[in-house]
Amino acid sequence: MLGAIGIILAVVLVVWMIFKGWHMTIVAVVSSLVVIVTSRMNVWDAFSVSFANSFKNFAGSWMLMFVLGAIFGKIMQDSRASLTIANAVVKKIGKQNVILAILITTLILSYGGIGVFVIAFTMYPICIAMFKEADLPKEIFPGLLLALPATVGMSVGPGVPSVQNLIPTETFGTTIYAAPIMATICSVFIFAMDFLFYTYVAKRCRAKGMHFQPGTNDLFTEEKNVDQPKTWAAFLPLIVLLGSIFIIQSLCPAWKATFVAVIGMTLAILVAVALFYKRFNVNNVIGAGCANGLSALMITSSIMGFGGVVQAAPAFKTTVDWLLALPLSPLLLAFISINVICAITGSSSGGLRIFMETLGQHFLNTGINPAVLHRMTAIASAGLDAMPHASGVVLANSVANTEMVNTYKYTFVSQCLIPLFAFGVAYILYLLGIV
Repeated sequence: MLGAIGIILAVVLVVWMIFKGWHMTIVAVVSSLVVIVTSRMNVWDAFSVSFANSFKNFAGSWMLMFVLGAIFGKIMQDSRASLTIANAVVKKIGKQNVILAILITTLILSYGGIGVFVIAFTMYPICIAMFKEADLPKEIFPGLLLALPATVGMSVGPGVPSVQNLIPTETFGTTIYAAPIMATICSVFIFAMDFLFYTYVAKRCRAKGMHFQPGTNDLFTEEKNVDQPKTWAAFLPLIVLLGSIFIIQSLCPAWKATFVAVIGMTLAILVAVALFYKRFNVNNVIGAGCANGLSALMITSSIMGFGGVVQAAPAFKTTVDWLLALPLSPLLLAFISINVICAITGSSSGGLRIFMETLGQHFLNTGINPAVLHRMTAIASAGLDAMPHASGVVLANSVANTEMVNTYKYTFVSQCLIPLFAFGVAYILYLLGIV
């Protein structure tokens, strides 16, 4: 009992400390200690094994992605290619449609197999330039950036090449296109709700007199037409990034998505350097990009270490077993248990994988259409996974240098509430026999 209370207290402490502006490493260590003490775990073993392994595994798997993504973003920013892209988009669609442009762009990138972490680094300089042109407050950025890549592009959309959409295929024998009608309707629902929500937020911010305030690392030129790359040159690195990933995935489907993304990022960086090397000091930009990427990696890995301690705690398994034993209909049980696990761990893939390993086969034996099970469990994993200690949420704020206390209210609506309502839409479609 004490262990379960400790886990709850630790999660609450994480949220409180993040909102108070504590460094994420301190947050992770202190919260882990609460779990360790209340669960009567060996302190040294918990940190040197559970915490360290989760930290190491995440950092090792994503180091190249973080570093290359940060370098690419720095090149696009310092060369003012991002400003060129932003000006071109704003000129084409108008300042009033910047939110729609960002939603569409991030969705396309995520459908192209580009993960949330890469999108955060590559899209930040472009999006923030758009924000400046449209005079939108920077606090909206993290939530808007993640709105679709962390939902539709992660687990809801049919055919998205994500881990969350692949995990159910292993248990249910389905494909990533499972329940295409349900997936499409829910995706459209999320897109529409996000657009309406952030359009409303933008209007409210303007009515309150809120304006764009650049951060210390944001580089802008006051004169739009001064020393900016040609439009075709600015877009070319992004085209190389998307095109190379698509081609490599098509030719080598067995290759890991992360490895493919690393190759795509490397090629995009080489093209960008070749195009823009006269606009900045290459050594300085690469050095700054590496520093930014490693800093974000350490911050994000720290919170993953906390997740490792939580999962190692005996009370965590007891809590999971209790959830899974609740007398509910299978789909509602899946919804509640997956969301609780995701909320505690701050990981959609972690919560979904734990659920599949524990009760996946049992659910398959219930006779429910496997395609329905696939899609609805995947949608469920996109709900309360976006807690303040979720890696994507932490990274988006780290990249933008924004405070969680100012940004999370937007993130919570678009990454938690709207996906939860989307599950309700999916459940209604299931009852109506629409798959």
